[in-house]
Amino acid sequence: MIGVLGALVAGLRARGERRRTVLTGVVFGAVGFQLFHVLEHGLQLGYWVANPTEKPWLTPWAKTGLDGLAYWCQIWPGQGAATPRGGELLHLIGNGIFFTGVIAMTVLAVMAGVRSSSIRGTLIFQGLHVVEHVVLTLTLFIGGTPWGASTLFGQWSGTELSSHRVWWHFSVNAMATVLVLVALRSLYRAGALAVRPDGVHAPRAAVVPRFAGAVAAGVVFLEVFPAVISSIVGDPAPETTKVRNLALNDVLDPGAWWHLADPFVLIPLASIATLVFWIRREPSPSVTA
Repeated sequence: MIGVLGALVAGLRARGERRRTVLTGVVFGAVGFQLFHVLEHGLQLGYWVANPTEKPWLTPWAKTGLDGLAYWCQIWPGQGAATPRGGELLHLIGNGIFFTGVIAMTVLAVMAGVRSSSIRGTLIFQGLHVVEHVVLTLTLFIGGTPWGASTLFGQWSGTELSSHRVWWHFSVNAMATVLVLVALRSLYRAGALAVRPDGVHAPRAAVVPRFAGAVAAGVVFLEVFPAVISSIVGDPAPETTKVRNLALNDVLDPGAWWHLADPFVLIPLASIATLVFWIRREPSPSVTA
């Protein structure tokens, strides 16, 4: 993570073609890492299909990273066991590496005067994903339980929770990977990368209703499908072992008068509204000198 951030800073400090070259390297490295990352989640999902009631499986390389971070978590202060804290840190670092590449991609687009909904959409989507992991990590260290959309805000436990997290993280990473590949293709065709095509083409204009509809469908899939699967297949942990953090067990209980304002409902709606707002503000896609 430190190396990727250092490369991004070096690229931002560089001038001329050197800046483009370094930032292109950051983008390619981050996208390559993300492809490997989504493969890991795909393998984990495959294991879940065969063993839905067992503890989620980690690839050997992920397990190595988790164990290394868990070792340091035994020393660092905070709530929660060392292994869960190491797991949350591992996810945060991985998504931070990818987000660094998305930032480099956005800078390249600005340098080349490229205006594309796919690039902005990737920045917003992965930015929200990183925020999710920041919140998960902080709440685990502070209160002992990770709190976020991927944990249903502390409402689930046991194999219900583990199943939901397996499906949720695979889905969000798959969606982010598709978005970044579309954005990367847009940058390449516009000649914004150090590796340029034979001809330069302006990105295609996005149809706002169609794009907003696709985003809405994606968010519904991300929020509803994993929950349905995990509620059917998984079982909650015994009541005596359930833990809620940040003293939110009362205000988030089903049946509360303000239950319609549950973050699980508001966050997807806010995400859709933000994306539509950004797209409507964006001028027609073009490439300027």
